[in-house]
Amino acid sequence: MKPSSQSKILMIGNDTALTYLVGRYAERSGYAIATLETVPSVEEVCNQQPVALLFPSIERLDAVQSLIAELSQCDIPILVCSSIADEVRARELGADYCLLHPLTYDGFIAALAATRAPNATQL
Repeated sequence: MKPSSQSKILMIGNDTALTYLVGRYAERSGYAIATLETVPSVEEVCNQQPVALLFPSIERLDAVQSLIAELSQCDIPILVCSSIADEVRARELGADYCLLHPLTYDGFIAALAATRAPNATQL
């Protein structure tokens, strides 16, 4: 499925290098990237209707557990950048898919494709 011109990924956190890399990957694949340095409200996230919510680290995902619990009503896939050793922890924290380090374009595309598939919760 080709993304529409309105398709965007919402990244929560301040990681300049990762934001740049993900922004390049998103642009190359037809997505827009929006970043928020502070934790948004559930309403703000749902109103933006992103194709996915991306966290730059397990630690950042862990810090916003109240938001993750409330986001289940919006049906927005949760992605997190992590190492293979953190995959189980990522699932426990609510991630639907991990972008494994080192983050490659193919890994990025695979994660987005997995979130669009039926029964997309895969790690």
